[in-house]
Amino acid sequence: MNKLTEILQMLTDLHITLLETAKKKQEILVSAEINPLISVMADEARLIKKIKKVDEMRMEVLEHDNKYLPLSKLIEQQPDEDLQEEWTSKLFVLQKLFKEIDKVNKLNQQLLQQALTYTQFMIEQLLPPSKDSGLYSADTESQESREYARLFDLKA
Repeated sequence: MNKLTEILQMLTDLHITLLETAKKKQEILVSAEINPLISVMADEARLIKKIKKVDEMRMEVLEHDNKYLPLSKLIEQQPDEDLQEEWTSKLFVLQKLFKEIDKVNKLNQQLLQQALTYTQFMIEQLLPPSKDSGLYSADTESQESREYARLFDLKA
């Protein structure tokens, strides 16, 4: 089961890097710079692919007799107390990382939503007031689609 220990350590390291990347993304969102954000998002996508690959390895190790055995059950059944303690510790660290990453991602989502709302507001302020829905958008149904159509008409 030393293989499982290695895999859990790899998962921990990758999730620490993912948390650092999420925090870096947060700083970039606050600074409102686009170019660094694209680079960080590409790094994040690569990290997620690595995590999926290592997690597949973990699943292979945890399979016993074609039955999936959850890690918590495997820990309980482990006769070696030192190994049991080490796995419990690693599992605790991973769970803590999951919560922290989730928290940072939710905040990033709020920051993105605020930025989009602000951008939409600024676009509406730049558009001249009009009761007409625009030349190319006579058949639009919703107010939102008419506003986007007006922006298109202004650029056309």
